[in-house]
Amino acid sequence: KKMRAEEVVALADTIKMLNSDDALELFKKTLPSAGESFLQLQTSAAAMRAQARDLVKRVSSNALPGPSDTRLDFISLALNGRKVGMDQVVKMVDGLVATLKAEQTDDDHKKEYCVEQLDTAAAKEKALKRAVSDIGTS
Repeated sequence: KKMRAEEVVALADTIKMLNSDDALELFKKTLPSAGESFLQLQTSAAAMRAQARDLVKRVSSNALPGPSDTRLDFISLALNGRKVGMDQVVKMVDGLVATLKAEQTDDDHKKEYCVEQLDTAAAKEKALKRAVSDIGTS
Protein backbone atom coordinates (compact mmCIF):
# COMPACT_ATOMS: atom_id res chain seq x y z
CA LYS A 1 0.00 0.00 0.00
CA LYS A 2 2.85 2.34 0.80
CA MET A 3 4.37 1.76 -2.66
CA ARG A 4 0.99 2.43 -4.31
CA ALA A 5 0.60 5.69 -2.38
CA GLU A 6 4.08 6.82 -3.47
CA GLU A 7 3.19 6.05 -7.09
CA VAL A 8 -0.03 8.07 -6.85
CA VAL A 9 1.85 11.02 -5.34
CA ALA A 10 4.53 10.78 -8.03
CA LEU A 11 1.86 10.69 -10.78
CA ALA A 12 0.07 13.69 -9.27
CA ASP A 13 3.35 15.66 -9.14
CA THR A 14 4.13 14.68 -12.75
CA ILE A 15 0.69 15.77 -13.98
CA LYS A 16 0.99 19.04 -12.07
CA MET A 17 4.41 19.68 -13.63
CA LEU A 18 3.22 18.82 -17.15
CA ASN A 19 0.19 21.10 -16.82
CA SER A 20 2.29 24.09 -15.77
CA ASP A 21 2.92 27.05 -18.09
CA ASP A 22 6.67 26.42 -18.06
CA ALA A 23 6.16 22.92 -19.44
CA LEU A 24 3.88 24.29 -22.16
CA GLU A 25 6.51 26.79 -23.28
CA LEU A 26 9.17 24.08 -23.27
CA PHE A 27 6.97 21.79 -25.37
CA LYS A 28 6.32 24.60 -27.86
CA LYS A 29 10.04 25.18 -28.24
CA THR A 30 10.93 21.52 -28.67
CA LEU A 31 8.09 20.40 -30.94
CA PRO A 32 8.48 21.05 -34.66
CA SER A 33 6.43 23.72 -36.33
CA ALA A 34 3.67 22.94 -38.84
CA GLY A 35 6.14 22.85 -41.74
CA GLU A 36 8.47 20.34 -40.08
CA SER A 37 7.86 16.71 -39.34
CA PHE A 38 9.63 13.79 -37.74
CA LEU A 39 8.43 11.44 -40.46
CA GLN A 40 9.75 11.43 -43.95
CA LEU A 41 6.90 10.66 -46.27
CA GLN A 42 7.48 9.23 -49.70
CA THR A 43 4.86 8.10 -52.16
CA SER A 44 5.48 6.31 -55.38
CA ALA A 45 4.01 7.51 -58.65
CA ALA A 46 2.03 4.28 -58.93
CA ALA A 47 0.48 4.80 -55.51
CA MET A 48 -0.42 8.39 -56.38
CA ARG A 49 -1.90 7.24 -59.68
CA ALA A 50 -3.96 4.56 -57.93
CA GLN A 51 -5.22 7.05 -55.36
CA ALA A 52 -6.17 9.53 -58.08
CA ARG A 53 -7.86 6.75 -60.09
CA ASP A 54 -9.95 5.76 -57.04
CA LEU A 55 -10.90 9.38 -56.44
CA VAL A 56 -12.00 9.89 -60.05
CA LYS A 57 -13.98 6.63 -59.91
CA ARG A 58 -15.69 7.76 -56.68
CA VAL A 59 -16.54 11.19 -58.13
CA SER A 60 -17.93 9.72 -61.34
CA SER A 61 -20.05 7.21 -59.40
CA ASN A 62 -21.50 10.06 -57.29
CA ALA A 63 -22.34 12.10 -60.39
CA LEU A 64 -25.88 12.66 -61.56
CA PRO A 65 -27.51 9.77 -63.42
CA GLY A 66 -27.29 9.92 -67.16
CA PRO A 67 -24.41 10.01 -69.60
CA SER A 68 -21.05 10.12 -67.88
CA ASP A 69 -18.77 13.10 -68.18
CA THR A 70 -16.29 12.36 -70.95
CA ARG A 71 -13.66 14.48 -69.23
CA LEU A 72 -13.74 12.23 -66.17
CA ASP A 73 -13.59 9.19 -68.44
CA PHE A 74 -10.56 10.65 -70.18
CA ILE A 75 -8.83 11.35 -66.86
CA SER A 76 -9.55 7.81 -65.72
CA LEU A 77 -8.20 6.43 -68.99
CA ALA A 78 -5.08 8.58 -68.67
CA LEU A 79 -4.51 7.36 -65.12
CA ASN A 80 -4.83 3.73 -66.22
CA GLY A 81 -2.29 4.19 -69.03
CA ARG A 82 1.43 4.20 -68.33
CA LYS A 83 2.57 6.67 -70.99
CA VAL A 84 0.59 9.65 -69.77
CA GLY A 85 2.32 11.83 -67.23
CA MET A 86 0.61 13.20 -64.18
CA ASP A 87 1.14 16.73 -65.49
CA GLN A 88 -1.54 16.25 -68.12
CA VAL A 89 -3.94 14.80 -65.57
CA VAL A 90 -3.30 17.67 -63.18
CA LYS A 91 -3.96 20.17 -65.98
CA MET A 92 -7.24 18.41 -66.83
CA VAL A 93 -8.33 18.36 -63.19
CA ASP A 94 -7.43 22.04 -62.82
CA GLY A 95 -9.49 22.77 -65.93
CA LEU A 96 -12.44 20.87 -64.48
CA VAL A 97 -12.16 22.74 -61.20
CA ALA A 98 -12.06 26.09 -63.02
CA THR A 99 -15.11 25.10 -65.06
CA LEU A 100 -17.00 24.05 -61.95
CA LYS A 101 -16.17 27.33 -60.22
CA ALA A 102 -17.39 29.30 -63.23
CA GLU A 103 -20.60 27.27 -63.38
CA GLN A 104 -21.16 27.79 -59.65
CA THR A 105 -20.70 31.55 -60.05
CA ASP A 106 -23.20 31.57 -62.93
CA ASP A 107 -25.66 29.55 -60.84
CA ASP A 108 -25.29 31.98 -57.94
CA HIS A 109 -26.00 34.95 -60.24
CA LYS A 110 -29.03 33.19 -61.71
CA LYS A 111 -30.34 32.45 -58.22
CA GLU A 112 -29.96 36.11 -57.19
CA TYR A 113 -31.80 37.19 -60.33
CA CYS A 114 -34.62 34.69 -59.71
CA VAL A 115 -35.00 35.81 -56.10
CA GLU A 116 -35.22 39.45 -57.24
CA GLN A 117 -37.81 38.53 -59.88
CA LEU A 118 -39.87 36.59 -57.33
CA ASP A 119 -39.80 39.55 -54.95
CA THR A 120 -40.86 41.90 -57.75
CA ALA A 121 -43.66 39.56 -58.80
CA ALA A 122 -44.86 39.26 -55.20
CA ALA A 123 -44.92 43.05 -54.84
CA LYS A 124 -46.87 43.40 -58.11
CA GLU A 125 -49.30 40.71 -56.96
CA LYS A 126 -49.95 42.57 -53.69
CA ALA A 127 -50.46 45.83 -55.56
CA LEU A 128 -52.89 44.20 -57.99
CA LYS A 129 -54.84 42.51 -55.18
CA ARG A 130 -55.06 45.84 -53.38
CA ALA A 131 -56.27 47.53 -56.56
CA VAL A 132 -58.87 44.81 -57.14
CA SER A 133 -60.11 45.06 -53.57
CA ASP A 134 -60.30 48.86 -53.87
CA ILE A 135 -62.34 48.52 -57.07
CA GLY A 136 -64.59 45.91 -55.44
CA THR A 137 -65.28 48.13 -52.42
CA SER A 138 -66.06 51.22 -54.52
